[in-house]
Amino acid sequence: MRRYDEETITLNKRIPFAVPIILLLSLATPVQAATPKAGAKCTKAGATSISVGKKFTCIKSGSKLVWNKGVAVKAAPKPNLNPVLKPEPTPTPTQTPTAAPVPTPTPTLSTPPEPKNFTDIEQNYESVAYWAWKKSKDKIESSQRTFKEFENIIAPNSGILNKNPIIAYDATSRLFSNFAQPTKFYSISYAFEEVKWAQSKFEELFADPTLLREIQSPNRGGPNQALGICPSPERCHSSSPNTNRKGESIILVGYTPTRINYLGETNGDLQSHEYTHVVQQSQFVGSPREISGLASLKQFVPWWLVEGGADFGGIVSTHYGSFSEYSQVRLRDVNAIPRKDADWYANFINPASNQEWIPLGPTGEIYTVGFVITEMFTALKGPEAQMEIVRQIAQGKSMDEAFESIFGTPWKTAVPIIARTIAKERAKNR
Repeated sequence: MRRYDEETITLNKRIPFAVPIILLLSLATPVQAATPKAGAKCTKAGATSISVGKKFTCIKSGSKLVWNKGVAVKAAPKPNLNPVLKPEPTPTPTQTPTAAPVPTPTPTLSTPPEPKNFTDIEQNYESVAYWAWKKSKDKIESSQRTFKEFENIIAPNSGILNKNPIIAYDATSRLFSNFAQPTKFYSISYAFEEVKWAQSKFEELFADPTLLREIQSPNRGGPNQALGICPSPERCHSSSPNTNRKGESIILVGYTPTRINYLGETNGDLQSHEYTHVVQQSQFVGSPREISGLASLKQFVPWWLVEGGADFGGIVSTHYGSFSEYSQVRLRDVNAIPRKDADWYANFINPASNQEWIPLGPTGEIYTVGFVITEMFTALKGPEAQMEIVRQIAQGKSMDEAFESIFGTPWKTAVPIIARTIAKERAKNR
């Protein structure tokens, strides 16, 4: 369209000059009279002039030169001051055929290879988190809650940070659905001002005086469990589980209102952690080690498995619906500092006596190192692995015996591999 517009404009500029050109041509022959007519005098024989549609010729008549009668002539065509232009047809472009576009496939996340033994874990540690999460997710989604009766008890003048703790307890119960769990289950939430009320309520529901004396002995929890986890208004944010010989469990939960933004206490991590302890304790109900085991699991089970196993159970039960969420939260344990060398981890994992763990409890390694090892166990054998170790220990086996029956390799053979793997991974800059 642009080409035609420019051409029209050019012609319109030229047209006004056409008229004077034609007039000049018509005057090429000299004009002898302004308005020639028949018989009028002219000055040069043979001269011609066009006027009123006739061509007059100067002739000699006697001794005079005059215009003859004239001969009619066709008028010159008038120029068209507004010509209509017909655009030249535009040739249809020849299109070069192109191949149909090949659709780009939607990218998919690659699944890491599933580890089959501890050597695989050392060589490809990056696969551990996914397979521990995946096997736990599958177990939770394919199982039913085991405990039947649950009561959420809140002190008269207190509150609770997790408004619906049954969700966390339910997921963890399904995670360990193949193992003994409480017949009745209570959660008691209270603030510092109601410690006495909470302790009285706990002893009423526990209803096992013989076991309670063991739990409250000076070398164990002491006489006041409620005060132990809630020593002041600002530090009332811990919790503690206990299970009696009837298989009934009670979790004491401290309540500090100012900690409402601590996700670990509001989103289910803490509740799932404590319910994992409840399942651990339940393995000792009716076992050869019942009284001592229910009074203190850590007499028999490695401390790092008691607390690290509960940390893993808490995190994976709360975040089993999203591997991305699980991956972020687990780093709290995996990247814990201070970082040690492989020899330190080997001695920590398998000390000569469980008494060596006593001074290390407050440092956090009991939880963090235990989490990493439990995650390895789960990646290989599923979430049942950690609880099966506890169950076999409750029945009288040692850690070495229980481990080898599950993994098919001696515990002392696995220890240096696990220690090297933890040291190597924690040495990386994350």
